[in-house]
Amino acid sequence: MQNLDEIRDRIIQKGFLELMDEDIQVEYKDLDDALLEYCGLTSEGYCIEVDNSMKDAPTDVIEGGFAHELSHILTDIGQEYSFRLRDRLARRISKRYRTLDERNTDLQAIVRGFGPQLLAFLEYSQEKGFDHYKDEGLSIREVKAILSAGQ
Repeated sequence: MQNLDEIRDRIIQKGFLELMDEDIQVEYKDLDDALLEYCGLTSEGYCIEVDNSMKDAPTDVIEGGFAHELSHILTDIGQEYSFRLRDRLARRISKRYRTLDERNTDLQAIVRGFGPQLLAFLEYSQEKGFDHYKDEGLSIREVKAILSAGQ
């Protein structure tokens, strides 16, 4: 079983230094239809929940999922409270807004140096039978194209 605290700390130190002071709890949990999810802990901080099925997942897969979720947290932290409420409402009612937000989140993870890990996570998700929908972010083909363009 992977040590989630160690992976979180390593990812933050490598590419998300702005989150060093944030309380970000990580834990394994039974998730209904996702491999990872992040949630706000009100004024206390944030949490990232990892599905129990990922206890034996390769480290780079968990790193890719964490980079994506940490990008979401970084965006939340940079927004005022009233904007966060509007953002959540827009995500619920606009598929287009949700799609753009998820794509930007993936791009942020890639820009911060976690493209290969994000690709590993997406491929792992596909292997585990999770369908990838356009509103969930970049596709495997798009991530591969971005990574190959950067070489």
